[in-house]
Amino acid sequence: MSNESVAVLDIRSYEVTFLIGAKGVNDTFVFRGGTSEKYEGYSSDGFLDAASFRRAVIAAVTSVRQNYEGTVKEIFVGVPAAFVSVYTKGHTISFPSKRKISAQEIDALYESGLGELLASGHYIRRSDMYFALGDNRKYFNASDLYGIPTASLKGALCYYFASDEFFDAVDSVLRELGFEVVNFIPQSLAQADYLLPEKLREGYAFLIDVGFLSTSVSVVYGNGIVHEEAFDCGSGYILVALMQGLKVDYETAEEILASANVSGGAVSKDLMWTDGSGVAYPVREINEIIKYGLDELCESVDKFFEKYYRGKSTMGFAANPLSLTGEGIGGVKGAAEHIAKRLGRMTEIVCPDLPYYDKPLFSSRIALLATALSDKKRSGLLYRIFNIFGGKNK
Repeated sequence: MSNESVAVLDIRSYEVTFLIGAKGVNDTFVFRGGTSEKYEGYSSDGFLDAASFRRAVIAAVTSVRQNYEGTVKEIFVGVPAAFVSVYTKGHTISFPSKRKISAQEIDALYESGLGELLASGHYIRRSDMYFALGDNRKYFNASDLYGIPTASLKGALCYYFASDEFFDAVDSVLRELGFEVVNFIPQSLAQADYLLPEKLREGYAFLIDVGFLSTSVSVVYGNGIVHEEAFDCGSGYILVALMQGLKVDYETAEEILASANVSGGAVSKDLMWTDGSGVAYPVREINEIIKYGLDELCESVDKFFEKYYRGKSTMGFAANPLSLTGEGIGGVKGAAEHIAKRLGRMTEIVCPDLPYYDKPLFSSRIALLATALSDKKRSGLLYRIFNIFGGKNK
């Protein structure tokens, strides 16, 4: 594979996407191949059908490879929040005498903190909320510390572990397909880094990724995830509710959901939605079913904040906006407005700032590609030589 290209596998709760891309100009990307394949999905209990997932991955990778002239031996896999455990740790290391901070000292801090953790699953990644020296000033980029002399180094650190089930299922099928190097990236961490501005992440930021069968809530600080949970909720459950409530098939439920809009107020009981066969359904009933599904999502979000942040409601914590993304939010018109009213919080829809891909549906795959390209750059020899001695990389 060309040195400037990377292969990524984006795993959502209803489909997988395999694509090969490279960095373009002005923060854009060059796509050299990509396709998506649907499968049975996953829930908080794991894959609903592991064989279905395996077939989808094989089909997607094989399809792209048939039309790609290069060789693909390394791949970056996005790990959904449902399969990720996040461990946070405040940690300090001291030195016998003052020394200038370089990448070596940062690595030593991370390794020392990791050694004290009691965690299950496969360790896949690390990141920081921030670093600090003796003056306790927060540094949100490790490179800002390089060259500064200090006798101690502190960090609010995050460690990410993938579940054994996920790791084994993904690693085995990709090795079978001939990939020699398989890298794992937490999906929500990639999205937070790509979609949320750095300045926003210097305080608590919130990312809600609404999927098809799974939705996750992540609290972001700096370059790390503070708390995160996933729960079984999304547009797929709303589709099932429409099918049951209106006695329609799946395709009709999809049409109804795609055309509905729940952002307005009361709807006349006489207003009807008519399908292609001339069968009419009350818009008021349609909206009530969709809102009920969104309310269930909001209840889960409420419970999450109550569990972790009950005491922060009086400290301006609740004033920070909720950033919404994912196919579940993009596929329901008015969903963001309804969630904002239901939770009493400001909301904003975030998505890639790219032509054609500027939709929440594409957030996870584009964020994964951006992170993979950044990782690839950081693994380069010149980058490592430059930073190991405390050079600054802006």
